Amino acid sequence: MSELDEFKATYFDECSELLNELEEQFTAIEEGDRNADRLNAVFRAIHSVKGGAGAFGFSGLVGFAHEFETLLDFVRTGKIEMTDEVVTLCIRSNDIVADFVGAARAGEELPSDHGAEEKARFVTLCKGTKGDDELDEDGEPMEEFDIEFTPVMVNLEPVNDSGKEGWLVEFTPHRDLYARANDPLLLLRELAELGDVDVKVILKTIPTLADFEPFGVYCGWEILVPGDDVTEQSVRDVFEFVDGDCDIKITRQTIAEPRDDADAMAFDLDDDMPSFADLANEITPEVKKPVPVAAPVQSDPNGTEEGKNAAPVGVQSIRVDLDKVDRVVNMVGELVITQSMLTQQMDDNLKVHYQELVRGLEVLAQTTRGLQDSVMAIRAQPVKSVFSRMPRLVRELAGKTNKKIRLEMVGENTEIDKTVIEQLSDPLTHMIRNSADHGIEIPEKRTAGRKPETGVIRLSAEQAGGNILIIVEDDGAGINRDRVLQIARERGVVGPEQQMSEEQIDNLIFAPGFSTADEVSDISGRGVGMDVVLSNIKKIGGSVHVRSWPGAGTRMTLRLPLTLAVLDVMLVTVGRCPYVIPLSSIVETMQCSRAEFGHMPTGGRVLQVRGEYVQVVDLATRFEMHTDVEDKHRFAVLCEAEGSVKIALIVDDIIGQQQVVIKSLEENFERIDGIAGGTILGDGNVALIVDVQGLRSATTHRNAA
Repeated sequence: MSELDEFKATYFDECSELLNELEEQFTAIEEGDRNADRLNAVFRAIHSVKGGAGAFGFSGLVGFAHEFETLLDFVRTGKIEMTDEVVTLCIRSNDIVADFVGAARAGEELPSDHGAEEKARFVTLCKGTKGDDELDEDGEPMEEFDIEFTPVMVNLEPVNDSGKEGWLVEFTPHRDLYARANDPLLLLRELAELGDVDVKVILKTIPTLADFEPFGVYCGWEILVPGDDVTEQSVRDVFEFVDGDCDIKITRQTIAEPRDDADAMAFDLDDDMPSFADLANEITPEVKKPVPVAAPVQSDPNGTEEGKNAAPVGVQSIRVDLDKVDRVVNMVGELVITQSMLTQQMDDNLKVHYQELVRGLEVLAQTTRGLQDSVMAIRAQPVKSVFSRMPRLVRELAGKTNKKIRLEMVGENTEIDKTVIEQLSDPLTHMIRNSADHGIEIPEKRTAGRKPETGVIRLSAEQAGGNILIIVEDDGAGINRDRVLQIARERGVVGPEQQMSEEQIDNLIFAPGFSTADEVSDISGRGVGMDVVLSNIKKIGGSVHVRSWPGAGTRMTLRLPLTLAVLDVMLVTVGRCPYVIPLSSIVETMQCSRAEFGHMPTGGRVLQVRGEYVQVVDLATRFEMHTDVEDKHRFAVLCEAEGSVKIALIVDDIIGQQQVVIKSLEENFERIDGIAGGTILGDGNVALIVDVQGLRSATTHRNAA
């Protein structure tokens, strides 16, 4: 990858973050939170997208983003009211910006008229704030700038209380500032928001026509920002998005009388601007650089500024390629295995004679665990990055289905492994589509059923032990089980005489090609969607549980692993082979001799626990292994599967608890029912990880059949 490609990749990553931020901000704005901070945030985000696009020559993106930015600038300065119509336009335009970014990432070109309707609307809205005499030759609004350009004189003496104080900003742009589509006029307008500023242009030596560079920079500005209550940081914030593309010097000043400077020219916007030839005649190659007008603010020996205007220290971050983080995770995993191996080699004799070695291994174990937690935290990201895309989806679905739908989101800051997050977008999209199309009723039907006209889809995330639960719940009509079973039998998914429980019927919606829609639309009807949810979630070691209440709604729960790298487990043996069971699934353990078993009419065994009958799975029988251990000496491991449903796993012996590094079976072999993956133990042996939910589902289906 070339250096330019690396820069582009970084830019596209930033665009993804900015577009997510825009989605969140516009969602809040649509809900009525239209404060200045949000309006400034969306303006800055679009400005950043445009600036990077200009640097890489994405002209279509620059053109659209520039017009969008102009509208947002008019909104945040109060020249255009942020009405519901404007909010809708902005949300639609945000999607178009995403289209341009996606096309640029893929190296494709969008049609020349893509976004033309929205751009025309921008111009119309902005034109409404201007008179006809303030339009350019293309009929577009000219920039409005109400700063009075007058030369200012500043005192060379130190700041004192006798004069009016302010900040002198010496601003000299580099050519990269213009190449990134930044406009100094917008920066000057930002400064004008701080008070009545005075501006003068500082013209450098202009070469002869033969040596003139069309893209050269031959001017800078000196801007005096008065006001005792204006801080240096507020001035610096204006230039935060052009940092590195210009020279900025900010000094505290005392204002004195205006002066005449040979190296400075001032203009008032009410007067005619001088021609280029006039400027060239005024300036000679001997023009000196501007005279320094004051010494910069002094710093104390400890490096802190004297005074109250020291800039706050912000959160520092770096971008790291995910492959590099994955390599660190793998190395930490190997370290965990090595540490476990060393610990396992310590017999009682060594522990007695080498106590310092034992203490060292204990410290190593603690350090290894801390290192692993830190590395996992690096990979963790809040699910907000996925959740933020859903409000727009719900708005679109509500419009297409003529329904009133409100989305509620809870737990957006719940963190989960990045590789898990990347697999969430499609499943969540299909689940919310299903709730909007099949769950929520039309307003008339809801009113007839004594429900509010507006249906609610609730999207939530929470941590439960070593898992993350993501729940999509609606207050719609629920699953029509009779219709689902009828369609399943018509399509051969279920046998004509096969009896099924309510839970099994609900789970039929995940069957490939299954759909209850009467006709095909762009939302649903082709039977492609919910099967994608199930397959994608299974790929990352997760599971899906559905529960429905006729007339009251449906809840779909995704149970996902917190991380795909390291797992806390209980080590057991079955037929002299090691297996591991995730600790997050285990409720309790008991010896079979003290357990109370029974039998179902089908012949299967159940375990009675505190008045509850629990399905039993003998792992030796399930995996077709021979065991010499008598039943009374074996153990029952009570585990919890989806929906708080329990299952008892019978094992030969329980070795203890430890932490293991997960290795994928699918990448190295193939998928095996009832097995979630593998791991390498401290003694070098391979142990398989038991899939509790997979065992329960498979046994349930066999019993039903």
